[in-house]
Formats: sequence, structure tokens, C-alpha cells
Amino acid sequence: MFLKILQNILASLWYASIALLLIGGWLVRDERYLVAESGIGYWLGILGGSMMLLLLIYPARKKRPRWRFTGSINFWFRLHMILGILGPVLIIFHSGYQLGSLNSRVAFFCMLIVAASGLVGRYFYRHIHHGLYGEKIKFEEIYHQAEDWDEQLSESKKMHPEIANELNLIEEKLVVRHTGINRSIWLYVSMRRKLLRIAKRLKEKNDNSEDAEKLLSRVRSLLSICSLGINEILFSYWHILHYPLFLLLVISGVTHVVVVHFY
Repeated sequence: MFLKILQNILASLWYASIALLLIGGWLVRDERYLVAESGIGYWLGILGGSMMLLLLIYPARKKRPRWRFTGSINFWFRLHMILGILGPVLIIFHSGYQLGSLNSRVAFFCMLIVAASGLVGRYFYRHIHHGLYGEKIKFEEIYHQAEDWDEQLSESKKMHPEIANELNLIEEKLVVRHTGINRSIWLYVSMRRKLLRIAKRLKEKNDNSEDAEKLLSRVRSLLSICSLGINEILFSYWHILHYPLFLLLVISGVTHVVVVHFY
């Protein structure tokens, strides 16, 4: 628990530092301390562009188990997260907060889109793993089929028959669908709505009995399944979109470098 809190604090300080750097650069942009054509501004562009290219190593390392001599997948993932932020920041300073020629604008906005896409993917990733660098959450971790659940359900039916039956039907659908290939995000969304309505009905009854608490506990467990399913599907959709965007960034970035140096 302490380690997780420490990680959250460090992450907050990291993002706050990046934000302050960007704000500070914006406030002094008219002073032109950095220019893209020469000096430190030029080399920031080279360094930032190199960092963006290094982002390709992580997906390549995941697909190449024999490349273990280059470092672990976890190492490259951590570096991927860091470079995915530092690279765009250096490019922004390189530009001096100025939009130049058409090719530089295309490369710049492609970079911003990919960086924003990376933050979205980071959000989904955190919700299907134990933190940013933890293992993937397994279905069995959040769904525990108690051995005496049937007995518990029969007892709950006496106090809340309609709710117990409805909860049982929802559970059957979620357990079957979650392990299937063709999962539907709409299924999880609709089941989540029904579960929230059940929780609301139970709370409105002001029933503090043990049976009611067991039903609420089951509702929370099934809500976790819905959240996991939704985020897994959204993350897979994000993957489909992110890779073409990144390739577009690489092409536009290389084009920008070639045009600047040879024309």
C-alpha cells in the first residue's frame, strides 16, 4: 500500500514538473532563447526526434523474445513511457512554440496527436493492470465463485427475491461472455447500468442485514468485471488506432528532417 502511494506521489511530481516546464517555456516564448535552426534549440530537436524513434524498440522487443539481450520487456516499457513524454516536450522547446513551414506543422501536430493518444492508452492500461508497471489483472482475481454461493443466494431470495434472481441472471451472462472471443462493450455497459440500479434499490431499502450486504458485495464484484471488460475492449481499439498514428508520425518526422537539411 505504501509503495503504491509513493508511486502515485512520484508520478504526480513528474507530471507537475513537465507541466511547469511547458508553462515556463510558453511564458518566455517571445524572448526567442531557443530557435529551431541552430544552437541548443537545434540539438533539442535532434534529441527529441531520436527519443521518438526509440519508442519503436518496445513493440519490437515484445514480439522478439530472442532479443532479451537488449533488456527486459519491462525495462523497455518503462523507457517507452518516459521517452513518450520527454520526446514531445523537447520537440516543443525545439520549435520555440512557433509553427513553421507546412512540413514542420504536419510533423508537429502528428506528434501532439500521438502524445495525446499515448496518454489515453496509458489510462486504459492502468485500469487493466495492477498499476502502470504491474501484472495484468486476471479475471479470477475479481470473480470469486464462493462454494456456498448457491446457499447464500437461496437465503437472500427470501429477503430480496427479485433482486437475487436478477443478480443471478446478470452474473451468468458476464461470466460466459467475459471468457468468450466476441465480447461486446455494449453488454458490459448495459450490465453495469443494471448492477448500479440494483445497488441503488438495495440502499434505498435501508436493509443492513447480512443478506443485503452479501448481495451488495456480489454487485461490487460484478461491477469490477464490467469495468475490466470495458477497459480491455477500449484498450484493444486504442491499439488498432495508435500504431497507424505513430507510423504517420515517423513518416512526417523523417520528411521534416530531410526537407530541413536538404532543401
